Amino acid sequence: MAGAEGVRGLGPDERDGLYERARELSQRQDAWAEADRLWVRVIEAYRQAVRDPGRADRRDQQQLARALWRRGMLLSAHGRSAEGMAPGGEAVAIFERVYDAVAAEGGSVTGPPRDGALAELITALVDLAEIAFSAGQPATRRDLLDRAVAVGLTAVGDPPSAGRRTREAMGTAYHNQATALLHRHLTRPSAADGAREAALAASRACELRQQLLDVTRPLSFWEMANTYGVYAQCLVLIRDFDRAAMVLALGNRFVQELGSAGEQPAQNLRVAAAMLARERGEPAGPRRWGWRRR
Repeated sequence: MAGAEGVRGLGPDERDGLYERARELSQRQDAWAEADRLWVRVIEAYRQAVRDPGRADRRDQQQLARALWRRGMLLSAHGRSAEGMAPGGEAVAIFERVYDAVAAEGGSVTGPPRDGALAELITALVDLAEIAFSAGQPATRRDLLDRAVAVGLTAVGDPPSAGRRTREAMGTAYHNQATALLHRHLTRPSAADGAREAALAASRACELRQQLLDVTRPLSFWEMANTYGVYAQCLVLIRDFDRAAMVLALGNRFVQELGSAGEQPAQNLRVAAAMLARERGEPAGPRRWGWRRR
């Protein structure tokens, strides 16, 4: 059922139906095993569809990459991150080819075709980086995040002027890069410039995410608050205490608005507040904002 026999001769609608079913199952933790088996079938179906390069449809190539990416993420969530590296890496390679083909056709980098293709490539690199980290490969994580940022900068030059989807992807890339650099600095304090590098990445993430705030998209406020928490920690480490306090105040305002949905950003901000209090020799004080651990 999982092999080629189960998918031979499937048409576009049938392939897409299998893809959507696998995606739905992936959202249910109790159905992860079934979802993984179905992703194997979905991937094989799209492999067959793109087997002839001369007749391959670009959307089928994108769907193959998306299926590989989603399977890699599912394997990682299922505690099989080392196995998730292969499909995740193949997805990146296909997304890269798709973007190169789209870019070769010209058109504005902010237009939907290039913006979407570039955003998917950056996102796939960022997610593969987190799979690598879960697989116990922090150095590979940093390398992949560096590559994600470099891909975006090479394509658009100035991230704030990129298309919306690319800016969202770049905001995540910079945020995760800051998190990775912060982790390295805290676990290997001998990396002298680590905290400054992390602070710079977090600052860039803040710039992009501030531009993307949208009251119709609550996730944008969650992302902003989360980045403020990481940025505040970085600022404390480089001893920019006044700016750290300002960022904490901004982040706390977002957390209050988010309520119970802001648990993860609240945790990052609480860590930063404790760091700041410790460095200033002040008591950490009570949990004035009612933050809860996740």
